[in-house]
Amino acid sequence: MKIDIIGSVASGKTTLANRISRKYGIPYYEKDNIVWKRTLNGDVKRNPEERDKYFYDIINENNWIVEGSPRKILKESFGCCDYIIVLDEYTIIRMIRVFKRWINQRSGRESYNSKPTWNFLWCNIKWVLEFNQMKRGLLQELSIFGEKVKIFKHSKEAYEFVMKNSPQ
Repeated sequence: MKIDIIGSVASGKTTLANRISRKYGIPYYEKDNIVWKRTLNGDVKRNPEERDKYFYDIINENNWIVEGSPRKILKESFGCCDYIIVLDEYTIIRMIRVFKRWINQRSGRESYNSKPTWNFLWCNIKWVLEFNQMKRGLLQELSIFGEKVKIFKHSKEAYEFVMKNSPQ
């Protein structure tokens, strides 16, 4: 099974990928962690060669799930996956999740890759709104992949689709 999950910040991508991964024993990868090395001293951007090798090694495996916000890079998985799942959760739900996540991270109840500063909260709000602006172009770009593109409002619906259509 090869699945690429894309959507806005706080749309449920990581939760869905983790849930499918546990059910089928398939590794999942966050695209942010392909682009960035997480170190004790902070995030370090991988150089393009290292990033691309890491990504190609992943997508050349028999089973994988990759998830992340749409990027200009890391699109090679679209052509070789079984499904491209687009999570298009309502904007208000995504905004609420952004605030809840930020509060939970600041209070230590939730782990994080990027420090939950005020600036990072603002960036997440901005990314939610930017997704809304780029969505039409994204869906048009994905239209070349035909039936493998599946659009869901909620990650629960996407999970049910994968359970119903999984070859495993």
